Amino acid sequence: MTPQTPLSPDQYETAAWLQGDPLDRALSTDLLAPAVPVGFHAALCRAIKREAEQDILAQRCALEADHALRLAELRAGYVRLQRNTLAMVLAAAFAAGASATVVLPWLASMIGTDVSTLAPMLAAVIGLGICASVWAWRFGLPRWR
Repeated sequence: MTPQTPLSPDQYETAAWLQGDPLDRALSTDLLAPAVPVGFHAALCRAIKREAEQDILAQRCALEADHALRLAELRAGYVRLQRNTLAMVLAAAFAAGASATVVLPWLASMIGTDVSTLAPMLAAVIGLGICASVWAWRFGLPRWR
């Protein structure tokens, strides 16, 4: 007879499962498993389905809350962009008006024409320059930086 080494609890459970534990075999012959109640499987399926639906509802609520948060951030950024654009346009308009007050009389005296003729011509040249830069950018030419 060969001496057996003691088994660890994990090894014992594995060996007992594969060979059949003598205690489990003795209990299974003396004790009978209770019968499953009628409708048990249907009730179990309903409970699993209800749990899955609750998980889906919780995920949906979390996703809707995240969507609302991101939408609020997007709207706040849009309002901030509108405000900054308005401030930039007003600043550019005031700067253009201030520089026109100084530059137009000087330019009119250099060219030898009056301000009422020079101002629309200068506005047209600036507008055409802006349009040309926008169209050049749309056609893929590099932008001025």
